[in-house]
Amino acid sequence: MDIKALVPKDKYDITVISELKKLSDTEIEPIIPGLLEWIQDMDWPVAGDTAEILSVHSKVTAPFIPKLLRPEQTDDIWKFNIITYLLKRNRSFSENALITAEVERIAVSPTKGEQLEDVDKAAKSYLRE
Repeated sequence: MDIKALVPKDKYDITVISELKKLSDTEIEPIIPGLLEWIQDMDWPVAGDTAEILSVHSKVTAPFIPKLLRPEQTDDIWKFNIITYLLKRNRSFSENALITAEVERIAVSPTKGEQLEDVDKAAKSYLRE
């Protein structure tokens, strides 16, 4: 099976979730960027399960997170979701110095958009836990 076929096709595509849960870190790693896109909106039916799967595979997911939290990334709701629904699920993400540095930056020196979407509050909460 082509691993890319396991990336949800639309926000209702929960049929792939059971197959994704069977994958090892090595098997899922090539599609992590595609899966991360599905937590941009936690109202999507596929989002919660996808966040759970990504958190289980924190070792291979972590390297993709810092660039999504940088100031030049302007999807601030996505940042909020990453912190709230992904990083908080598995504290091993905090072992990644680059992730921690970006979360600290958001908590201390957020962009205007990060403030408007309460990403700074989510970052502060994450750092306190």
